[in-house]
Amino acid sequence: MRDLFVELLDARNLKIYKENEFEELLQTLENSNEDNTIDWDLGAGEEWAFVNNDAYSVMLNRRIGICFVRGVLDEATDLCLSQCRCVSVDGFDIKEWHIDLADLRKSIPEIKWSASEAAVDPNCFSLNDFFVATV
Repeated sequence: MRDLFVELLDARNLKIYKENEFEELLQTLENSNEDNTIDWDLGAGEEWAFVNNDAYSVMLNRRIGICFVRGVLDEATDLCLSQCRCVSVDGFDIKEWHIDLADLRKSIPEIKWSASEAAVDPNCFSLNDFFVATV
């Protein structure tokens, strides 16, 4: 099992987005590769965005600089994400993660775990589960 807290804490230490920085990053990512598509609904208050094309998918948090990357990034996209902690994953549906919720609440207040432990088990979850628990 991989400890998600360690990855999130590293990301928080690298980058906490200020006003409009995340939106600007998404715009830059969209412009950096004509094949990139952005899936994010600011109006719905989503905490996670996805950047996709045929070669990769990236899951990004709008509060701290964490990116989960499936596939291989092109040079332009990699450069856009250089201020983030990019974590390579084989997929978003693999139950390979665990996290101590007390540590998360104490050290990374930007990420709010709102799911019950019955809905998403913090001892064994996927990034898709994490998306649901923190959206």
